[in-house]
Amino acid sequence: MTGSDAERERVVSRHGRTSTACVALGAHVSVWWPSQPAATAEELVAYAAIPGAMVAAGEPVAEQAQLVPVAERFVAHAKALGQRVCFFATEGRLATSPALQRRLLGEQPVWDPRRWHDHVAEHRSLREQIRRARAKGVRVHPLSASEMAEPAINEAIALLLERWRATRSMPPMHFLVSIDLTSGAALRRQFVAEQNGQIVALLSLAAVPARSGWLFEHLLRDPDAPNGTLELLVDHVMRQLAEEGVPWATLGLAPLHGPVHGSWRLLRKWSTPLFNFEGLAAFKRKLRPEHWEPMYLAWPVGSAGWRALVDGLRAFAGGPLWVFGARTVFRGPTPLLIALERLLVPWMLALALVPTATWFPTPVIHALWVLFDGALLLALRQVRARRERTPAGRRATAQLATVVAIAVSADALLTIAQAWWWNVPHLLANASPSTAAIPYAQWVALLVACAGPVLAAPVLWGAARRLRTLATVRPRVAQWTR
Repeated sequence: MTGSDAERERVVSRHGRTSTACVALGAHVSVWWPSQPAATAEELVAYAAIPGAMVAAGEPVAEQAQLVPVAERFVAHAKALGQRVCFFATEGRLATSPALQRRLLGEQPVWDPRRWHDHVAEHRSLREQIRRARAKGVRVHPLSASEMAEPAINEAIALLLERWRATRSMPPMHFLVSIDLTSGAALRRQFVAEQNGQIVALLSLAAVPARSGWLFEHLLRDPDAPNGTLELLVDHVMRQLAEEGVPWATLGLAPLHGPVHGSWRLLRKWSTPLFNFEGLAAFKRKLRPEHWEPMYLAWPVGSAGWRALVDGLRAFAGGPLWVFGARTVFRGPTPLLIALERLLVPWMLALALVPTATWFPTPVIHALWVLFDGALLLALRQVRARRERTPAGRRATAQLATVVAIAVSADALLTIAQAWWWNVPHLLANASPSTAAIPYAQWVALLVACAGPVLAAPVLWGAARRLRTLATVRPRVAQWTR
């Protein structure tokens, strides 16, 4: 461990009180040390550096009495550099600073693991989910440092992460949710759920030392894991923490949960097809937290709250939001596949009804294009609707998705070729010689016909890649193989 890593761990071990304190341990964030040298420092601010702004990971990690002064000094430091600043996911202690304002960002669920046994006993639905997973042969194992270094386990965890990400519409995010299982190993613990020697879920814990508690930092489930696997994993770890006398545990921020600002409630609703904020909160509610703690976005007085929120989103995106949006599109998310399927229906009908002489060289070519779009619609519906659970079924779906992507790519090339060699000369030849009038509606239709498959092809290639990942066979780990 380098000196810088050691100092981060030392400060977090002494003063880490919030569920965001462990973010300072990761190599993906920068750290500002208010006092030098770092070897004797007792406070730090972990932040994501993005163009024009510094987004702090929650509150500073510092003694209680120094928390607000350190935050205000960080604001002054950012201002001196010409940077905006905000504190993302604070737990409210910065409210005493007259230099900062805040808005509710969401809530985090909290449990006392020592009462977990009674908690489960009172909730039949939770017990039933745990029973289902056990009945399917799911077992939970802690991972030691030596096991984390084993190639077989590393390979299995890497594939679990890849398959979990393949079920997500958006690409991997950064900042508070960046997955790092190795940094600050002394303050982290790992548990896995396995079935028949295959890892089907992972729970990574990060210490919250000043509360003698733990954050359930990453909870990852393989798409083929039995129902109740995550509940069983949480149950096992909660009981383990109870035996150790741990008084506090949280699953971390549920963004936009609770009485958030009206415009943010709209954001929660509109973003559901890509990121299901309500679904994430619903899972945490299903585990019946004892209470919810509010978490806030804080920014300097006189600055705009919307700008602070956008800076926070850019930190999660790891760059410009439009780049993140493009990467999302190129993953072939399910909402886009549904949109393509629905748009293809009126397009195919319009294609069948347009006059052949205006748009196609021959009636045969016209008929072939209509038949092609009809077959494409059926294939796309199969790709989107099939829910195969077996490796063979998944491979067949992935192969079909690849065929569809190839077909649409060929469609794009053939459409452009026909437009260049026949449609464009035909439209020009039919323009009015007296007024040189251009049939704008026909030119727009031709542009749409060319642009449609060109834009759809990368979406379908992205969907095919994700489906191929889901078709990958999970490796078995020797020590758990029955």
